[in-house]
Amino acid sequence: MSGRTFRQRRQRQRQHELAPNVKGRPSQGKEWVALREWCTAQGMPKSKLTLAYFPDTFRGMMATRNIEADEEMIRVPEHMLMTASKVRREVLARASDNGLVQSSAWRLSEHQALVYWTYDQRSKLGLSVWDTYVKTLPRDFSSVPLYVLSGTEPASSLSVNTDAEKWVAEHLPHSVLLKVTEQQERLFNDWTCTCEVLTKFNIESPVDWRRYVWAWLVVNTRCIHLGRHTTGNQQSAVSSQPNSAVFQPISDRDSMALAPMLDLLNHNCQARVSTYFDTGRRQFVIKTLRRYCKGEEAFISYGPHDNGFMLAEYGFALAENPHCALELDCKVEMWISTVKANLNTRRARATIKSTDVDALVDVLKQHGLWGDFTLFSGSAELPYRLQAAMYLVFAAMKHGAGIKGVISQWERWQRGENTSVSEEVDLAVKNWVSRTCSEVAEHSSKMLDNIQAKQNDDARGSECLDPFLVHCLRLIWTTINKIAIESTSL
Repeated sequence: MSGRTFRQRRQRQRQHELAPNVKGRPSQGKEWVALREWCTAQGMPKSKLTLAYFPDTFRGMMATRNIEADEEMIRVPEHMLMTASKVRREVLARASDNGLVQSSAWRLSEHQALVYWTYDQRSKLGLSVWDTYVKTLPRDFSSVPLYVLSGTEPASSLSVNTDAEKWVAEHLPHSVLLKVTEQQERLFNDWTCTCEVLTKFNIESPVDWRRYVWAWLVVNTRCIHLGRHTTGNQQSAVSSQPNSAVFQPISDRDSMALAPMLDLLNHNCQARVSTYFDTGRRQFVIKTLRRYCKGEEAFISYGPHDNGFMLAEYGFALAENPHCALELDCKVEMWISTVKANLNTRRARATIKSTDVDALVDVLKQHGLWGDFTLFSGSAELPYRLQAAMYLVFAAMKHGAGIKGVISQWERWQRGENTSVSEEVDLAVKNWVSRTCSEVAEHSSKMLDNIQAKQNDDARGSECLDPFLVHCLRLIWTTINKIAIESTSL
């Protein structure tokens, strides 16, 4: 990855922050001209959007004329939406040709089916009606941590064998590393399930793990979710996990799809759109709730996510992300484990038992207050969830002889019937948060020093990672460092 490409991506990131009235120019590359012509030939309705390059040659969707608020931006016909039911019909037809028709053996999820289709299309270049679209898909996902850590052979665990893999794994925030680990497990499960199902249909299973990883990330990063009309901030137009409270499937089978052109709309936190499936015209529609001037880039929102989520899911981070937070789940869990270990080593003198601590955690879970312990930049006080957990555990540690009474008193506080908390407990909580945030600030400073050294090495021509991935990690750790330092004085 050249330094020029990195500079281009940095400029794209600035574009994502919705700088007003930034003008683009229509894309004239052969593959993009071909995509426009292909979409027209397939019957896609005309719109006021076109593929365009913005400063430093980054692609997006540009308004060719003024687009007013509450106006449709783009429509995609149902026959241009690749869905799992279409993949199923195609596979069953091939199985029929092989003398095998066992529809009951079809056990692939929508995501798995679309990944298989994408994988299969890559091997059919020049032979499929979808060629033009497939050729415009990303050639790799080198800024997505999973792509770097998924290894060269099928496995349920991350690969940390090469220097590059080790460096990425060591410099991912713990919460992001956990997410990528879960992605790897799902990736391997999808691979295994797909191979088993296709074998039953006497159809060649995927054999190229790296191509399968690529296909998996195509679907994970570019799918849209089909549903009824919804307004307000778009919750998940392009996401691997549909929000069922907002989107309802257009049929009993299909709730997600790959959609040419729609997947070229970039993300912005401030973008406001509504999306729905027009059952009359059988078209998926995106409508903007804000005005765009001619030449501006049009955006959608991938949802209110922090940079750690964005990097893991989509391979980018934003310099200005209003949803960034410092997650302390790991720190709280480590602290709980330490408390239990200390109680076990001094059992005779302990006022409470380690099993009592487990009971306190269960109380928090019952009240829906376990986990999601996050601090936000600019907060004047501790978030409620963190307060609730800390107050309960520290109060029990201070007054363990009457642990049932402590729980009862905490539940009254939680209901707002008793707003008082002992000064001793309040001070213990503040000290824990201050000490923990100081540790996080120190660790994040070390991470930033390592990243700076990595960027210096890459500038001297020794790069082996996508510089944009390194840059995104720098943004994430900078935010963590900032929030940690601010929170030491809460």
